[in-house]
Amino acid sequence: MTELKPLSSLPKIAFIVGMGRSGTTLLTNILNSNPEIIASPENEFIMHSYHTFHQQDFNDEKVVDAFIDMFDQNFNRVISIWKPGPELKKDILQLKDKTFANVCKLAYLNYPLSQKEKKNVNWVIDKNPSYSLHIDKISEIFPDAKFIVIVRDYRDNILSRRKYSDENVPIHKLAADWNYYYESIFECLATKNIPYHLIKYEDLASDPTEHLQLLCSYIHVPYTEQMLNFQELSKEIKKHAVENVSKEKNEKIQRMHGNLEKKVNTERVNAYVNELKSEEIALLDFACEKLALRFGYAKHIPSKKTTIFDKLYYNYCYLKSSVWGILIKIKYKLPLAFRPSPSKNRI
Repeated sequence: MTELKPLSSLPKIAFIVGMGRSGTTLLTNILNSNPEIIASPENEFIMHSYHTFHQQDFNDEKVVDAFIDMFDQNFNRVISIWKPGPELKKDILQLKDKTFANVCKLAYLNYPLSQKEKKNVNWVIDKNPSYSLHIDKISEIFPDAKFIVIVRDYRDNILSRRKYSDENVPIHKLAADWNYYYESIFECLATKNIPYHLIKYEDLASDPTEHLQLLCSYIHVPYTEQMLNFQELSKEIKKHAVENVSKEKNEKIQRMHGNLEKKVNTERVNAYVNELKSEEIALLDFACEKLALRFGYAKHIPSKKTTIFDKLYYNYCYLKSSVWGILIKIKYKLPLAFRPSPSKNRI
């Protein structure tokens, strides 16, 4: 068993939030290649377990067992669910200050491929697009947490999400979800006065060194060139998927993250120009204009006019996204036995 660092030096924590297919996995693998960082793929265990465990006494071995058993439940909607390694129980039992927040940090330190043998881990970083809707609660659990917001051109993001969706999702809904996510993120950050670092996928792709240096400065770790040599780690993650998920899910992982074995590149920047129809681009420009300007994304010219039907249907989809966001927050306040099963139709 790897000797755990003293409690006083348990890692700090940061969260990568933003819409999926915005470079979140790429950034996670890059950060995980820094010797001072353990960055984990997404797993919603914090929000899933908070209601049940945040006031529990982790000095009780039965509570520890119940927390660990929770990871066997199919509560995640993502295709790869990681489970902590067998050392987690020992680590929790030897922890002096067994708060819910500290126990969660240990879960990150014990996730598969966490490279726990790293000697100077100062940060654990969670990549979780779904936590974009729970920043208020996350910051309550971890008052000193930092947030990294990643954004990608809404047209490229929606193109990618449609391509890898299990269902035929209308482009209106994809646009509504993009808006709802980022509006929720920045409203919460502003209301709670939470500091954050914004990184654009296009900037990361075009000049990774400069923008990774800025990010490392934000979390006070040294930038290292090995961060851009993350391809071997990506191969390890895919190998883990082959061994731990079904053939169907593994094939989807390979399709979605095939580019992660390449160096950072701009191959998919502005892919929408050739792969979206003019009327689709026009709709997205209409729907996402306000936030697009905030992020510095310009309208595509020439652009067709958007029909009244498209505008009305988009507004309907945005209302559905808002209602679903409220229901998600309510769901996590319910006891585990009363929560609905994960649905493919979630945001």
